[in-house]
Amino acid sequence: MPRSEAQRLQDMREACDRIAGFVAGLDFAAFSADLRTVRAVLYDLVVLGEAAKGIAPETRARFPSIPWRAVAGMKDIATHQYHAIMLDLVWDTATVRVPALRSALDEAR
Repeated sequence: MPRSEAQRLQDMREACDRIAGFVAGLDFAAFSADLRTVRAVLYDLVVLGEAAKGIAPETRARFPSIPWRAVAGMKDIATHQYHAIMLDLVWDTATVRVPALRSALDEAR
């Protein structure tokens, strides 16, 4: 059954919250040494991107502070270029971009 936009936006909020929880208290060295955490973050980046891809262009236009293409693009990197994942980019995304995205998603309520 297809998900509504409201459900997809909630999926995105929840994925952001999970990512924040996964990386809480870690530095880059600890993150990169913990394969389970890396994979958990990557999975939720996929969730974020897949949910973002289901948001209509009209809705995207109403919330220009959300980097829709970048969110979807990270999903594509995680799924299609899995062999070349750069952990420093994943770390930056999880610790800088995801919190900013979460704030922007709060404005989209």
